[in-house]
Amino acid sequence: MRESAFKIYNASAGSGKTFTLVKEYLKILLSSDHTQKFHQILAVTFTNKAVNEMKQRILDGLAELSQCGEAEIESDLVQILLDELNIDRNTLKNRAGLQLKRILHNYALFDVSTIDKFTHRVIRTFARDLSISQNFEVVLDTDILLDEAVNNLLAKAGEDKDLTKTLIEFALEKTDEDKSWDLKYDLLKVGKMLFQENEIKHINALKDLGLDNFRALQEQLIREIIAIEKESSSKASAILELIQDTG
Repeated sequence: MRESAFKIYNASAGSGKTFTLVKEYLKILLSSDHTQKFHQILAVTFTNKAVNEMKQRILDGLAELSQCGEAEIESDLVQILLDELNIDRNTLKNRAGLQLKRILHNYALFDVSTIDKFTHRVIRTFARDLSISQNFEVVLDTDILLDEAVNNLLAKAGEDKDLTKTLIEFALEKTDEDKSWDLKYDLLKVGKMLFQENEIKHINALKDLGLDNFRALQEQLIREIIAIEKESSSKASAILELIQDTG
């Protein structure tokens, strides 16, 4: 049976995932005498901190392997790679030393990257195919993005009949409550929920709804509020009457 090209390691925190990933990287790197092997390997992780840790662990591993046989005490990494690569100690030592030297002399090609950096490189490479500017910039400030989105929404007022009606009703409602009629503050406040992980589940449940759905929901909520207010008023009156009757 042909072995799958994909391997999945599912483990809890502190169980040695980083050690396993570094071992797998070194296993690929030292599987042959190819001096430019590390050019062909891409390691992708989540954060810059993880990138630095992975690079350091790989370099430390190569340094250790290049000294194998000389140290009094060897780590498990040496024996594991000897067994899995099925090579002798001298071959492992020579390959590790050569690859360490190559990486240090061509460090820019030592490709351990974050997911977003790798994606950015791919998009920039195919910018023309994607019909975007070659000089595009990635903006990480969500406030700038949200502000532009809200401005674009408000700019549609007067063009989109349903949207205009909704915005006017919202402004009038705020005015009735003695609040500022400026809608931008409220839209920005609600819009920030789009970038919060805890709100994703609820936002996804609403993404297919239109203005008519929200208007129907608003009317339903108003009816329920009125009913609760009437019930509360009735109960309060009954309690006051009971208090008066009992002196």
